[in-house]
Amino acid sequence: SEMADGRYSTTQTTVETREYYAYDDRPTMQFEMPKFDGGYVRSLGGMLKIICIILCLLCFLCVLIGGPGYYTGAGWATFVATVGLSISTTLLALYIFHIVDASPQIPWVLIEMIYCFVWTIFFFIAACVLGVAAARYHGTAGWGAASFFALGAMCAYGFDAYLKFLGWKRDEVASGGAHPETRTQAQHV
Repeated sequence: SEMADGRYSTTQTTVETREYYAYDDRPTMQFEMPKFDGGYVRSLGGMLKIICIILCLLCFLCVLIGGPGYYTGAGWATFVATVGLSISTTLLALYIFHIVDASPQIPWVLIEMIYCFVWTIFFFIAACVLGVAAARYHGTAGWGAASFFALGAMCAYGFDAYLKFLGWKRDEVASGGAHPETRTQAQHV
């Protein structure tokens, strides 16, 4: 009965919005040819990757010539060294050719941090297994050397994981080139 006396009224308003986009405003994909930049190998990240590659290769070669191949630990160390060699070489190429710069939506620093941490543990296991096998079995002196290089790789990957952790905490963006930290700071401004 209150609605009938006219004191209350209801008004309904409908707003219709249309947006028009010109063809040029649409997002476009641009592909740039990868360009070589050797400056990354002079940075700390580049030097660490090269050290990891060299240590993986030395560990792999010492496992191959160090003793009988049927020992299970030799197979594990071969797996760790070859996969580490492959991934680290691929990452080095991605940085040197600025492919990581072309895809900033991928969390490169986080991915590398996890990879380096896992390979630190894997190389620790491989070094322990190879060291025990070298001490226990006759004719396996090469495995002792492989254990040494595996410990070195463990330290290099561990240090790289620590640096990636610090970069991840600072929300750094992975970048190739000689001074990736200056590019990161410039992007946050």
